[in-house]
Amino acid sequence: MGITLNKSKYWLGLSLSVVILLGMSACSSSSSNGNTDGKLVTDTGKAGETTGNLQTGPNQASTTKGGKITIVFSTFWPDEDLKKAKINYEAAHPNITIDLQDVVADDAHLEAELKKYVTATNTAMLSGKGPDMLALDMLPSEKYVGQHLLTDLSGMLKKDPSFLKGSYFNNILESSQTNGGLFGLPLSFFLNVMIGDEKAIKQTGVTIDDKNWTWEKYADTLKLLSQKGPYKSTSSAPGVIPSEGKEMMQMLLGEMVKENYPHLVNETSRSANFDSAAFTDMMGQIKQMYDDGVFASGRGSSYFKSQNVNSAWDYLVSMKETGMDARLYAKPRADGTTAGGYFYPYKVIGINDKSAVKQEAWNFLQYLMSEEIQLSPERAGFPVNKNVYEKQVQQLLASGTVKTYEEGPLHGQSIPVDPAQIQLLDGYLSEAVHPVAFQPTKIEEIVKKESQAYFNGQKSANDVAKLIQNKVMTYLNE
Repeated sequence: MGITLNKSKYWLGLSLSVVILLGMSACSSSSSNGNTDGKLVTDTGKAGETTGNLQTGPNQASTTKGGKITIVFSTFWPDEDLKKAKINYEAAHPNITIDLQDVVADDAHLEAELKKYVTATNTAMLSGKGPDMLALDMLPSEKYVGQHLLTDLSGMLKKDPSFLKGSYFNNILESSQTNGGLFGLPLSFFLNVMIGDEKAIKQTGVTIDDKNWTWEKYADTLKLLSQKGPYKSTSSAPGVIPSEGKEMMQMLLGEMVKENYPHLVNETSRSANFDSAAFTDMMGQIKQMYDDGVFASGRGSSYFKSQNVNSAWDYLVSMKETGMDARLYAKPRADGTTAGGYFYPYKVIGINDKSAVKQEAWNFLQYLMSEEIQLSPERAGFPVNKNVYEKQVQQLLASGTVKTYEEGPLHGQSIPVDPAQIQLLDGYLSEAVHPVAFQPTKIEEIVKKESQAYFNGQKSANDVAKLIQNKVMTYLNE
């Protein structure tokens, strides 16, 4: 999106909710509001008004007069960083033209324009056309992978000297692979972590081993904390679960499903595993946590809260905004999964497998990952280029202070940069290996609705799991 963090924190929630809602739209559809010619319709004038069709790349001539090569690059969000990169790259490569295509829409038309964009892009891709490069964040990339519409970038990446030298967060790039290949390369990423009240935790004397805890160990830890610490759980009459308790359990189940989505749903084969022990165990763990009284009033657990950290700058600000003695912690993981933290890939770029200019597109993608792209510490997302991140950190340390969010509780107040906090952050960045999947809203709705019967004590975990499995399978095969 190319937005600074003082705004991005408040736009990201909208972005994620919209992509969940629309990202899986009718990929198999053969029409797009009448657009079946592979043209990508976008709004290039007043928000909400379509002013023309944007031509797509692969099935057209890849060169123009004079031997110039055109790379068509499609994104939904207008991106100032991309526009600057285009200008600089074209200046250094006179034979290359980067045709950036995006959508202009105001808040009132955003959802409609995104739906139009997703449908038109799906149609173009399925017809063997579509752009040469495309930002996948708002698109059903899993379905593109399943239909072999995207190029596997892993071979190209491993020939990149910067990759071999460890100049990138290779843990992020390697963990972003699906189906044995890298079909979408994230230029940035967010950490999906927890922030804990360190002062309150220390008062309990409970030792926290967040690098190795599973959800079961996390539940045991919360139980100890609630017994020994200052935050006490809500209580209710036996067998009676207040609406607040139900919401807490459903919220936590939603988080656990998101984090384990690749283990529960395979969109390529259109299969699901909600009738597995892994899912029934999730529900059982959450119910046991509630029965054990580890939920505190207000936000699930007053000792920890889940959060996406967008950058080193955002991390420092977010820790201060909590109003407590805050510390970073890894999120628990499911039993049987490898150790390591969670991350959300951001600005994920793919190359059309039908493109006639794959190598040129890859060269530009390498440029977007390089140190030549100077990003402010306040830009949204940790850069996948580790050297760029380290330069951002040096900027923060040299400045000595950072300004908080104007829209946040500290209203733009300046706070000191704590080198110890940065050092702690570095460890979590290098250990993030689990990409967080934001599943389509329909599956979320199914899980939330049907799990109520289990949390209310009306049905067994197995019965609810079978019902969810049947409904999800019906949805996947519609």
